Amino acid sequence: MECAGYYRDCFGPEIGFELLPMFDLPDFEANLRQNLSLFEKGPLIFHEPVWGVEHSARKGSPAYEASMYHVRLTQKYAEILQPTDMVYHLNNCRVLPSQKDRMLSVTLENLEEMRDLFPDVRLLVENTGTKAEGNLLLDQAEFTDLCREKGFGLVIDVGHAHANGWDLFPLIRELKSQIRVFHLHNNFGHLDEHNRIGLGTIDFDALIPFIRDTVPDAKLVIEYLKPVYHGQPLKDDIRSLMRAISL
Repeated sequence: MECAGYYRDCFGPEIGFELLPMFDLPDFEANLRQNLSLFEKGPLIFHEPVWGVEHSARKGSPAYEASMYHVRLTQKYAEILQPTDMVYHLNNCRVLPSQKDRMLSVTLENLEEMRDLFPDVRLLVENTGTKAEGNLLLDQAEFTDLCREKGFGLVIDVGHAHANGWDLFPLIRELKSQIRVFHLHNNFGHLDEHNRIGLGTIDFDALIPFIRDTVPDAKLVIEYLKPVYHGQPLKDDIRSLMRAISL
């Protein structure tokens, strides 16, 4: 977590962070407490916990109770750090066709509970899941129709969309008034690999100017997983992205 200070030293307070709580790790909360000041000096988004959280689980079920343990801890630190937004996953688990409608109904109900628990934080629904992992709840048309109907604020994860064969440009154009954040990473159109921007088959040379012109106020979050991409590679990609959006 100290790496947040490294990037802030490199780019100054204008750079923000998206914080993913991982309370399943034994040292995470202690580490977070020690580094709270790093996240108080610039823009901050929360990504609610993924591991241990399943919003398509019915209230009272073991999966729901386990989720709420992580949610309550996240609520504690949201009150301290006051993020502007928080990312919401409709589901994380595998989707059986026979369970799809039930899962969607339950997660929409649980989303309203989350709004009550985080009244001062804007919840943003992310397009999550991939065909390859079997946890894709909604296809592009279903996601677009639902988001329009409900008026959700949105995170568009371009890597998830590309891995599922979605057409990014119409997706962004159709939902532009609701998009608040983009998650940026690359892949080769199948697995959600979270590669560097330049490693994969998403055409970022075309995508970034389109985002800049279509949703100019959206926040751009580089979302890499592999440690090898951190440090100098991430610094280089941040600089390239900053140049691209300023042209």
